[in-house]
This record gives sequence, C-alpha cells and structure tokens, in this order.
Amino acid sequence: MTNSLVESAKKYTQNLLQVCKDYPYHNPEHSISVLDRATYIAMAESVGNEDLEDLQLACLFHDTGFSEQYEKNEHIGARIARKWLEEQWHNKDRIAKIEKIIMATVLFSTPRTHLEMIIQDADLDNIGTKAEFVTSQKYLTELRTVGGKDISDCAYWQFVYKLLTKYKFHTETGKSERHEQLLLDVEHMEKYLSMIGCEVPNIEPDSMHEV
Repeated sequence: MTNSLVESAKKYTQNLLQVCKDYPYHNPEHSISVLDRATYIAMAESVGNEDLEDLQLACLFHDTGFSEQYEKNEHIGARIARKWLEEQWHNKDRIAKIEKIIMATVLFSTPRTHLEMIIQDADLDNIGTKAEFVTSQKYLTELRTVGGKDISDCAYWQFVYKLLTKYKFHTETGKSERHEQLLLDVEHMEKYLSMIGCEVPNIEPDSMHEV
C-alpha cells in the first residue's frame, strides 16, 4: 500500500543509494526489503493509513546516511529525510515522528512506539530466517571491504551469536513468524563457532557493542 508521496520518496532515496549499489548488504535493495517487511507487519497489526505512510517514509530514508558516510549514519538519514520532507511541505510534527522512527534503527536502541518496534523488526528481518547465515556473511564482507574493519572470523561470528541471543522481536508478527527459526539459528551458530574453533560466548545483559 503506497501513495504518491511514498512513491516520490522511493524514487528519491533509491537514486541517493546508487552510491551503495555494490555494497553486499546495505544496498538499495535492502531499503526496499525493509519497506516491504515493515508494510507487511504494519498491515498485519492494523496500523492506520497515516502511521503507515510515516513508517514507509522512515523505511525509505533510514539508510540514506550511507550516501555520506558508513558508520553512525542514522542521524544523517534523519536529516536527509527532514530536508526532503520539508521541501514537500510535509507536516512538521509528522516529520519529527519520522526522524524518531529512523533513529530506532540504531542497533540495540530501545523502541518507544509501535512504529519504532516495526521498523526495528523489519530492519533486522534476516534474524529468524533460513537466510540468516548467508546474509550475515554478506555483512561481514561489507564490513571488511566497505567499512574497512579489520575483524577476525571468530570476533565477527561471536558478535552474530550475541545478536541472535540478545535480540527479541517487538511485534507480535515478528514473534509469531520468526521466533522458532531464531532458536534454530542460535543452535546453528553454536555449532558453527565450534566447527571453526571459536569459543561460544557467555551472554551477559548489556554486554553488546556494535561491530
């Protein structure tokens, strides 16, 4: 379900993200994937039309900060969204709400509203799917080749394991559709860590940090 403003935003943001078209993970297709999943969750959970539009706009802009810098780019995406929406004469209160929804995509941030919960579940939608391992491999490649991270296999896959064990789906749709596979993903990651000779981390509350 989209409208003319969302369609215009889609064209604008996809053009901005062309600089990321060769990124293994945070590419233009990822933003569309987040948009599709968030829309699906929102409709499944009876989100109203106005809130749905704000959510869809946030999804489209949430990674546009990558067009300027790789790390800590969420606030840049929020700024880009504000500027574009102001040029469209969008409602000021709704622009502020969209900015907050975008900032909810900061890893391990605490969502405050239903829409923030939806975008967080949608942004991490690879969790709890059979494609999780392949998607994580793409992100590792991106961290090394685009982000310039000098990270070992053990350190990265331990991070993924911690993410899988720490992240809890916020929406009822996420819980019902992803939780069972998430448990399997955790088991698979434990086996993989052992297979490559890496220690399985002990998970402690609030011990997580971004890669």
